[in-house]
Amino acid sequence: MIRLWKFVIIGVLLAAGTAKPAPAADMPGDFYLRGSLSDAPSQWGGFYVGGHFGYSNLNTNFSGSSINSAAGSYGGFIGYNTQQWDPQLVLGFEVGYNRPASLETSSTSAAGGNTAMSSYKLVDYVTLRGRAGYAVGRFLPYAVLGAALGRVNYATPTTGGSHYNVFPVGFVAGLGIDVSLLPNMFLRGEWESVIFSPIGGLRSNINTARVGLGLRF
Repeated sequence: MIRLWKFVIIGVLLAAGTAKPAPAADMPGDFYLRGSLSDAPSQWGGFYVGGHFGYSNLNTNFSGSSINSAAGSYGGFIGYNTQQWDPQLVLGFEVGYNRPASLETSSTSAAGGNTAMSSYKLVDYVTLRGRAGYAVGRFLPYAVLGAALGRVNYATPTTGGSHYNVFPVGFVAGLGIDVSLLPNMFLRGEWESVIFSPIGGLRSNINTARVGLGLRF
C-alpha cells in the first residue's frame, strides 16, 4: 500500500513538472496562460469519464479474528462537476465500478472436535459518490462520501454452506487529487475506503489506493 502511494505521488509530481505551458494562441479555449503553471484556468465543469487501476486490501472479521488479503484492482468511473456557485469550488457526483483481481479471506475454527472453515470473497462493487473539491490552477484536491453495493461469495458453518452473489451495502469515504494534463484530459491519484454491512455474521472493509486517467466533455 505504501509503495503504491509513492508511485501515485511521483506520477502526480512528474505530470505537474514535465508539462510545459504553450502560448495561449496554441491551446483551445486559452487553457494555459503565459506565466507559471499555477496561472492555468480551473475549468472542471461538465461530464467526464475514465478508468483506473490500483491496489486493494480487504479486511474480514471472522468472529473477532481479522484476516487480510491484498490484490490489484481495476475499474472505471463516470461523473459530473459543476462550478456555478464559485469558480474554485467544484461539486459533483460520480459512479464507479471496481473489480479486484482476487480478494478472498478464510478462517478455520474447531468446536466439539470438528474443524469448520469460513470464507469471504469480494467479487466486485459499485459506488455512488458525492465529490467536493477546491480548484487551484491545474490541481483539484477533493474529498468523497457516498454509498457502495458489493457482490460477495461467502460460507460459514452457521449459515448452511456456501452463498453466491450476495449484495451487501456499504459506506464510502476517500481523498484524492485530479491534475489537468490537457484541456480535456486529467490524471487522478486517490485513496478510497469502503465499509460493508455484515453478511452471515461476517464484517468486512476494503481500502484501495489507485491512479487513473480521465477525459472531460
